[in-house]
Amino acid sequence: MLSDSVSREDEHMSPSRGSGPSALAAHLRRALDAADWQVLAEVLHPNVCWGHPGRSARGCCGRSRVLGRCARLYARTQRMTVDETFTYPGAVVLGLRIHGVALTAGSGGTVYQVFDVVDGLVTHITGYADRSRALQAAYCGAAAGF
Repeated sequence: MLSDSVSREDEHMSPSRGSGPSALAAHLRRALDAADWQVLAEVLHPNVCWGHPGRSARGCCGRSRVLGRCARLYARTQRMTVDETFTYPGAVVLGLRIHGVALTAGSGGTVYQVFDVVDGLVTHITGYADRSRALQAAYCGAAAGF
């Protein structure tokens, strides 16, 4: 029985720096599935930026602004689920199925968020409507590494 309690405790621990992209992906999934912004804050760099690809302005910057944006977006949806997870040495990609909001034509209700990672913390978040573009961006940015 001890091993069961240890594994449940481990589920709620934040990934340590250098623990790898799989641990970070699991942490992000838990935070987003539960809309637990405190858990998400644990892995965001203080100067994290969230924006769209190819725009000169980086969009929303700073941990508190990113968390506020997450909370506002979540409040507008009925439900969000993490459908897919991809890990790279310097990035995590989550395919998020959004329910309850009008999305752009052709998105199929799924958006892809690329989380660039440096030293175990998310430094940039970039949103894509297209899965292949998101995966390519994550792969190209993988040189940053954990």
